[in-house]
Amino acid sequence: MIPVFFNRSLFVFLAFFTLWACDSKDKTATEPEPGVRSASADYSEAVVFSGSRSTDGGKVYEVLPGPAVMNPAMNPTPFSDNINMTSGSYTLEVSDVDEEDSPTSADAAGNVSIMFTGDDGRRYKISNINIIHKENGAGDHTFFGGVGRNKVMHGNTGIGTGLMPKMLAYITLWGLADLKDATTDSVLATNRVIHIMTATNVRDENLKMIPSAAVDSSDHNFWRAQTHIILPPQDTQGNFDPVPGTPYGFLHMMFEDVELFSSNRDQGLAYEVLPGPAVINPAMSPTPFSDRVALASGSVSLKTSDTDANDSGQSNDAIDEFTLRFERPDGTVFTIDAVQAVHKPEGSGDHTFFGGVGYDKDMHGNTGIGTGLMPRMLAYITFWGVADLKDGNGNVLDSSRPIHVMVASRARRDDLSLIGDVSTDQTDHSADKVEIHVILPPTDTAGNPDPVAGSGHGFLHLMFEKVSLQN
Repeated sequence: MIPVFFNRSLFVFLAFFTLWACDSKDKTATEPEPGVRSASADYSEAVVFSGSRSTDGGKVYEVLPGPAVMNPAMNPTPFSDNINMTSGSYTLEVSDVDEEDSPTSADAAGNVSIMFTGDDGRRYKISNINIIHKENGAGDHTFFGGVGRNKVMHGNTGIGTGLMPKMLAYITLWGLADLKDATTDSVLATNRVIHIMTATNVRDENLKMIPSAAVDSSDHNFWRAQTHIILPPQDTQGNFDPVPGTPYGFLHMMFEDVELFSSNRDQGLAYEVLPGPAVINPAMSPTPFSDRVALASGSVSLKTSDTDANDSGQSNDAIDEFTLRFERPDGTVFTIDAVQAVHKPEGSGDHTFFGGVGYDKDMHGNTGIGTGLMPRMLAYITFWGVADLKDGNGNVLDSSRPIHVMVASRARRDDLSLIGDVSTDQTDHSADKVEIHVILPPTDTAGNPDPVAGSGHGFLHLMFEKVSLQN
């Protein structure tokens, strides 16, 4: 999803994944409670949203005519880096009933309220959208019945223009709308084609468009979603037809940091931690310990045996069962069907592994167990192992990867931001706030740099909330 090149300092802080290559004086003197523990969570239904709106803190821009970033020979276009900050607000809700195009599609848009100020100073208004219900196969590409959700678009997909980068649209629609002057309420243009997407962010911090067609290099950080509202200079047949009442013949408004709402389930139950500055030490970037998260779906189930307190090659600690299926909104699937516990020699590595599996262990923060880039927390189950990472069809993407799993007290708040306390445990120990971390680091078993193949950004940090824990 987001190619990332790791710097050397990141691997220093990921050294807690090293399995047996380093010397250490860390040892445990606490005997674990022997026995079996298991945990599970199932959020297999993909998260979809039925509403989108601007936020008070989100900025609003108009994309002005200029060379297309994806193809500078195309000029002028609404897909340039010529951007003007302006003002505006919007809200809309959609009904996504039919997946395929048909004149009888029931897809619809409602509660539409769009207001923005153009580069010419005119205040524009759109208060109704009639979704286009076209014949299946008509036009250049599908409209998904008129409304689509969680659709990969643009770039080389053949869905939408190739002058926009490949991206994920949480909500997308095509319709007809009347463009009005918001001051006088007079109609400037009737039945104009309108295309709206609330999607992953396709511009960098300097508002430069990411020119990536074959690979989705957009920012999937859920808190940085963008909404594009485009009235193209075309009619419904694709003929050139400038939009009346506009200075350039088109409008391309862009809202940043928008809010998606009316989801089918709690959006924060399954998600992925993306590369970014470490919350506990922002100078460390990119890391798997950021506040940048992408929504997902999936399930996890595990059963462990904790028999031995200390590390040794003869430890009987085991991961008896482990099943993971994790799906990104773009359809990328990761699976793991077994994990083999690491039984390393006592005193090797950066810290103890508690024989491979540990129960009720104080970890991270300033404990010396795990990374200092995670807050101090209580791990009800923790283990280190190796596993094959597979795709949704069972094909091995990367074999014998180091894996660290914790069933732990909740280290993130309701907005999914990470708690930053390393000296005291400020995590939530409530029975209904248990979470699972599944981490595949960008290192091999000796701690050498080795990005995880197929991950898209070199590592995986997969999260499940409200986990069922059985002793």
